[in-house]
Amino acid sequence: MLDAVRDSARDFLRRRDHRQRKRTDAAPDRDVWQEIAEMGWLAMAVPETQGGLGLGWHALAAVMEEAGRAQLPEPLLAAGVLPAAVLAQLRDDTGAAARQALLDEICAGSRIVGLAWQEADGQLEAGEAAGAFGVSATPRDAAWLLNGEKRHVVPGAGVDGWLVSADSEHGPALYYVDADAPGLHLTARPRADGSAACHLRLEQVAPRQLLARQGVLDALDAALDLARLMQAAELVGGARQVLADTVQYLNTRQQFGRALASFQALQHRLVDAVMQVELAANGLQGALNALPDALPSPASRLDASRVKARAAQAAVGAARLAIQLHGAIGYTDECDVSLYFRAALHHAAWLGNATAHRRRFAALAPEPASADDADDAAPDAATAVAFPRDADWNAMPEPAFRAMLQRFFRAHYPEALRHAHWRLHWDEIKPWYFTLSRQGWIAPSWPREHGGMGLSPARLIAYIEEAERYGVARAPDQGLVMLGPILLRYGTEAQRARFLPGILSGEDVWAQGYSEPDAGSDLAALRCEAVADGDALVVTGQKTWSTLAQDATHMFMLVRTDKTVKKQAGISFLLVDLRSPGVSRRPIRTLSGHEEFCEVFFDQVRVPRANLVGELNAGWTIAKALLGFERLFSGSPKHANHALGQIHAVARQRGLLDDAAFVDRLTELRMDSADLVAMYEVFADMARSGRLLPPELSLLKIWASETHERLGALLIQACDEDGGGALSADLGRVHPQAPFINALAATIFSGTNEIQRNVYAKQVLGLQGA
Repeated sequence: MLDAVRDSARDFLRRRDHRQRKRTDAAPDRDVWQEIAEMGWLAMAVPETQGGLGLGWHALAAVMEEAGRAQLPEPLLAAGVLPAAVLAQLRDDTGAAARQALLDEICAGSRIVGLAWQEADGQLEAGEAAGAFGVSATPRDAAWLLNGEKRHVVPGAGVDGWLVSADSEHGPALYYVDADAPGLHLTARPRADGSAACHLRLEQVAPRQLLARQGVLDALDAALDLARLMQAAELVGGARQVLADTVQYLNTRQQFGRALASFQALQHRLVDAVMQVELAANGLQGALNALPDALPSPASRLDASRVKARAAQAAVGAARLAIQLHGAIGYTDECDVSLYFRAALHHAAWLGNATAHRRRFAALAPEPASADDADDAAPDAATAVAFPRDADWNAMPEPAFRAMLQRFFRAHYPEALRHAHWRLHWDEIKPWYFTLSRQGWIAPSWPREHGGMGLSPARLIAYIEEAERYGVARAPDQGLVMLGPILLRYGTEAQRARFLPGILSGEDVWAQGYSEPDAGSDLAALRCEAVADGDALVVTGQKTWSTLAQDATHMFMLVRTDKTVKKQAGISFLLVDLRSPGVSRRPIRTLSGHEEFCEVFFDQVRVPRANLVGELNAGWTIAKALLGFERLFSGSPKHANHALGQIHAVARQRGLLDDAAFVDRLTELRMDSADLVAMYEVFADMARSGRLLPPELSLLKIWASETHERLGALLIQACDEDGGGALSADLGRVHPQAPFINALAATIFSGTNEIQRNVYAKQVLGLQGA
C-alpha cells in the first residue's frame, strides 16, 4: 500500500512546478489545497470513526516525504497534519460536535486552520510555563474572552482561523478563533523558506467555539510529536532530493578534465551526508512502527525528539553540502538548492531545534544500564527448574520470554565471563556453547526444521538484548551467524545434513578464510588457489586475519579456481577441515595484547570436491552474501550499548553527570546509538525474511563502528588518568581502553570504512568514476 501511496503522491506533485511556485507565492493556493484534500492527504491519518481515511501515519509520512522532495508551497504540515491531529486526539464530551464539524471541514479542504499553541521561545511542550505570553480565557455573558499572545504561529496568513489553547477557570482549554475576529492582531514573522508565520496578540477576542477543556495538553503534546515525525519525513524527502540533484550535477560537471563525481573526497562527503539522512529515515520508520495506541507516552516523546533532531541536522547538512558542491551557482537564489536549504532551516528551527530536542531527550531518557547494573542475583528456586527446550516462542508474551531468558542466564552463564572485554577463546567459552546447544537455544535465528529456535524478528531482538544486558560473551559463532545461513541458502541437502549438526553441537568450530596479505579490502585480488584433481581440490596459499582460527576445526574460505577470467569470476567457496595434512597456523597478537587473529597456511591440502558450496567459480556471489551477514553482525548496536553502560558507570562514580558539557556530549552519543538501533533493525528484518542484503548495508557498518569508536573515546576521557592505564580495580567491570581498541578493529575488518564509502558511492549513488 505504501508504494501505491507514494507513487500517487509523486504523480500528483509532478503536475506542477512547485519549486517555481514556492519562489513566487508563499500564500496557500486554495485550488491546490482543494486538490490536496481530494487526494485524501488531509484525512489520511484521521481514524475512520472520525470521518478520516484511517490509512495511518506510515502512509502520511510517505506523502510528506514526496512533498519535501517537490517543495510543495502549501502548509500541509502546519494547516493539515497538526490541527487535524489535535482534534482527532481529543476525547472530551464538551465541544465534541463542534470539533467533529471542524475536523470534517479540515479534511474536506473547505477550511484552512492553523494551530496557535506556543507561548515562549524554545517551548517544546504545551504544558510548559508560559511566562509573560500566556493566553487566558475569562467567562463573560455565557461566552469567553481571550487575552494574551501566541508566538511563532505557522501558518500566519492565508488561513480561515486558528485553534488556540488558553488557560480557563476549568484548566487548559481549546478554542477556535476566526482569522478576522475583532481584537486579533498579527505581527508577521516570515520564515526562512518564505512561508508566512506570525505572533498573535489577542485582546478581548471572542472565540467562535469552545472545542475542549479535558485532555487538552495531552492532545496538543501528542499532536506536536506526531507533527515532528511528519516534519522529519518532509525533511528527509527534501534532503534526499537535493542530494540526488547534486549527484546528477557532479556527474555532468567537469573540472580539471574530469567529472567532479570522480573525486574521492567529494564522494566520501556525499556518502556521509546520505548516511545522516538514512539514519533519520530509519529512525522515523522505527518510531512509526513503535507508535503506541495512547499518546503521548515517554517512548513516543523520546522517539519524536530523537528523530526530529537527526532529521534537522541531516537536512541542513545535506543542503549545506549541496551548496558547496554546486559552487558559486549553489549560492544563488536561481539555483534550486537554495529552496531546499531555506526549507531545511525553517523546519530545523520550527517545533524545536536539534539542541532543544537533545535536551528533552536527556531529560526524558532512562539511564542506560551499566556493566554492573544487570541482575546480579544468585540463582533462586525459580532458576533451578527445567527450561523448555522447545515451545512456541513467538506466541509467548514478550515480558515472559525475556524473564525466562534472564532466569536462564542467571542460572547457567558463568559469572566470571560476564562482560568480557575481548573475544574469548574456545576453551574459555565452550562450556557455555555446549549449554546452549543442549538447551536447543544455540541458533535462535535458524529455522526450526534445521535445529534453530525460529524466532521472529521481535523475539530475536529480545533474545539479543537480554544476552547483551547480562553480559553474555560472543561465542565462536562464525558457523552460526555466517556459514549456517549460507548453507541454508546455497548449500545442498547433503551439505546441510553433514555440516549443520556439527555447528549446533559445537563439535565443529568454524573460522572464516577470506583475507590474504594482498587481498584485504580488495578481496577479489585473492591468490590462494584450489586446483581440481579428480574428486578433490588441492589448496595452496595463505589466509590471514582469520579470527580465532587457532581454535577452529574447519574453515569456510574463498579460493582462486580460474586465473584466466575476470578476478571476481574465478573464485569458489570451499569448506576445509583444518586438521587436514598440509595446514599450519600462526597466531597474531593484536595491540590489545591478545591473540585474536591467525595466519593459516595451506600446502597442497586435499579437499573433497563435495565441500564446494555452489558451482565452481561462482563463489563471488556467495562471498558477497556472506560479507552481508558479517557486516550486519558488525553493525549490531550491542557494542555501542555496552560502551554506553560503561560510560554511565564511570560517570556516576566520578560525578560527571553533573557536568553539563559532558552530559550534552553523552546525550548526543546516546541518540547516535539509538539511531544505530533503528538502522540495524531495518537490515536485520531483511536478513530474517531471506532477502539479499543490499549495498546500503555499508552505511550500517560505517555508523556502527564509528559510533562505537566515539563512545570508546568518551569512556577514556571519563576515566581521567585511568584512561591511559591498565585495568583498574576501582572501575569494576569497566576496561577503559577496550571499547576504543575494539572499535578501531571494527573500522578495518569486513572492508575498511573507506572502502565501504567507495562501494556506496558507486553502487548506490551512481557517482561516475567512483
